[in-house]
Amino acid sequence: MTAQNSASQNTLKGLGYALAAVLIWTGFILISKAGAVSSMAVPDMLMVRFGTACLLFSPFIYKHRKVIFQWRMFVLGAIGGVAYGVSVFTGFALAPATHAALLLPGLMPVMIAVLAYFIANERHRLSSQIGIALSSTGIIALLSETLLADSHYLSGDLSFVIACLFWGIFTVLLRRWQFAPWHATLGIIATTTILFAPVYILFLPHNIAQQSFEMLGLQAFYQGVMATTVQMVLYARAVHILGATKMGGLMALVPVFASTLAVPMFNEQWTTGLSVALVMILAGTLVSNLPASFFTRKRKAAAAC
Repeated sequence: MTAQNSASQNTLKGLGYALAAVLIWTGFILISKAGAVSSMAVPDMLMVRFGTACLLFSPFIYKHRKVIFQWRMFVLGAIGGVAYGVSVFTGFALAPATHAALLLPGLMPVMIAVLAYFIANERHRLSSQIGIALSSTGIIALLSETLLADSHYLSGDLSFVIACLFWGIFTVLLRRWQFAPWHATLGIIATTTILFAPVYILFLPHNIAQQSFEMLGLQAFYQGVMATTVQMVLYARAVHILGATKMGGLMALVPVFASTLAVPMFNEQWTTGLSVALVMILAGTLVSNLPASFFTRKRKAAAAC
């Protein structure tokens, strides 16, 4: 086998990992909405997600307990687990899945970049700044349409915005504290369950008893295994093979797949605001992931003219 054939096969393998990660993230949006439609309470969905994962990965949690059980990890669990989970599942209960499909993958990179700039003093390339501006324009268009045309969904959309804010804070802190990805995954699962389970059992309403075994099994498997762990592993492998830039560009497929599938699945309407948001978010994501040399070549070509 030649080196060129080996590189091509490796690239195809990376694309396979990337596509699988995209499909799992797409499925998370659709299955979370299905849980909300089935009248599962927000606390139920959060408990099923992290409780299932905690039970399944308890041997690994125990093995790495010295790294996991420290105050920084509990802060990450409170922000990236409890606060994010409550916000995002509230959004699924109050807003259409098409809005989630655009706001979550579209706003998260923007929020992370802005918070990293102000909290971690990270500077961004010109392509990232243009991409943030484009994506932000699309998000503003969708929120404006919601506010002007049908404010019924505004609370849900704002819940998604708040969820992205919590995830941005979580990401910046995770970078600062330098936890390994596997430790971070186990830590979020364990600390979120420890923080949330007592409150859920003692004080919060639950509708689990009213749910079918099929819906509970679907939510437990997808939320607790696929979305929490498998997707992270696939994402990390894709980034290792393809690089962060290509993977970031491929993640722009999530809003396309999720929003397109949500319309027939949940009988949702496609609006002008959704179209504008989709185009602008896709453009923003693609521009953000352009290599730095792209703008250098453009400037050199302009200077030569």
